[in-house]
Amino acid sequence: MSKQKKVRNLILLLVALLGITILQDYLQSGYQDHAFYFSESLLFNLFWPLIIPVTLILSSTFKHVKTLSKWTKRALFVLLATIFHLLLFAFLVFAVSGLFYDHTFGFFGNLVYSLSHDLYKYLLIYTAISLIPTQKLPDTKIQKSGEYPDFLLLQSGKRTEKIPTESILFTASATPYVEFFTAEKKYLQHGSLKSFSEKLNPSVFVRIHKTTLVNVSKVDSISSRGNGDYDLLLSNGQALRLSRNYVPDFRSRFEQAPTG
Repeated sequence: MSKQKKVRNLILLLVALLGITILQDYLQSGYQDHAFYFSESLLFNLFWPLIIPVTLILSSTFKHVKTLSKWTKRALFVLLATIFHLLLFAFLVFAVSGLFYDHTFGFFGNLVYSLSHDLYKYLLIYTAISLIPTQKLPDTKIQKSGEYPDFLLLQSGKRTEKIPTESILFTASATPYVEFFTAEKKYLQHGSLKSFSEKLNPSVFVRIHKTTLVNVSKVDSISSRGNGDYDLLLSNGQALRLSRNYVPDFRSRFEQAPTG
């Protein structure tokens, strides 16, 4: 799932939680025979939407921290996110009530109330967020040329040909064979796509489907199909389908790739 979709789903979830908590306040006021004030309920339930900026800011900050262990970073994230959210929420309630409400809710009073009544919520929420696995893209740094062969030995009938890897347009699984395509020819080899992919530079040969790797330097253009998938146009005029599951990694490689 892309980062944009994750953020969108998080926003929808928090909007739903905001609506549910306001409804809960309304039902509770009716049950206890108290007056219900929508504006105050909305103000104090802004606690939920604040999760988004707090999470994004601290996640971005911790992304650049390389010296700490994974669990240390998670513990620090929970602690700092809780403190940041408590202070931000107390200030927001104070500022908004001072500007738009008849009664101003004091900063320290709200801070103390949140600490005494809602601290466990902050800790539970940010602990859960810290445990969500993040999708790590493969390292986008270009590999040193010496780490991968400059050519492959491919069979063509009874002949074995020395094919420069830079001339390969794409390779695809055709179990129990693997197909290699150049601008002039197709080579059919015994083996698995996985075994051959280990010989190819992953910064150049990028997976676009579970059965296909493409030489990203041979891709001239990409165009959306409107359903999450894309069409790739290669330098020889051939079109390939880019599956939506591999779009983020492909785009990161495509932006760095030289033209072939």
